[in-house]
Amino acid sequence: MSVHHRAATTFALLGALQAVIGIVFTAAFDRAFGAPLLWTATGSFALAWHFQRKAADNA
Repeated sequence: MSVHHRAATTFALLGALQAVIGIVFTAAFDRAFGAPLLWTATGSFALAWHFQRKAADNA
């Protein structure tokens, strides 16, 4: 497994965790609590996509 593929997997899992926690916080409290986690999840998914593209280019 290449370094880029490992980074993509890590960022995808981090994004999924942030999204789940953000949804739970939004449902339990308010949008103000969950929105920052959902934005950081979006950034994590973007980084995962970037590293997955780098892994595909190097293969």
